[in-house]
Amino acid sequence: MKRTIKSQQGSVLMVSLVLLLILTVAGITSIRMTSLEEKMTGNFRNEQLAFHSAEVAVLEAENYIANTVFSLSNFNSGCSNGLCFSGTEITDAGTCENGTDRPWEDESVWSSSSKHRTTVINLEGISAQAKYIVEFRCYLPKESDGPVPDPGSFTDWAQFYRITVLATGGSTDARVMLQTTYKKND
Repeated sequence: MKRTIKSQQGSVLMVSLVLLLILTVAGITSIRMTSLEEKMTGNFRNEQLAFHSAEVAVLEAENYIANTVFSLSNFNSGCSNGLCFSGTEITDAGTCENGTDRPWEDESVWSSSSKHRTTVINLEGISAQAKYIVEFRCYLPKESDGPVPDPGSFTDWAQFYRITVLATGGSTDARVMLQTTYKKND
């Protein structure tokens, strides 16, 4: 039996080409999604490295404060050696007031090595050592739930500090700034 084809319409060819186009678009989309996921994972790791570096720097700064007997005259508005103070009456517990300066917002504090401290602990995978400043924030009563201490008696007052850390991850694109406060009771 012989069939005669009167006319060919090419529908199988068209359906095949449409299916091939759909599969190609799906493949390209899948490749792009995988690439995007890899970038997101890399960025997340980079940010986690920066945050870990900042946490280590906070611990180092707290140890520095705890183990150092400061001369309060070393704290100034220029943040010499990473020690900042912009308030009034640094030597009088009763009248000491915090300033309103925000030294961590000043780019020169982080770019000039004489205005910040650099961590000494080396972490693998970070692009640069974390930097930190220590701000003297005046005095707090040693006993927070007790009576207000005598302003003339420094033995009843604790020194109060704010630590600000700037850290990077595996590249300088991932930056973390972390702040905490520290009360020194001795």
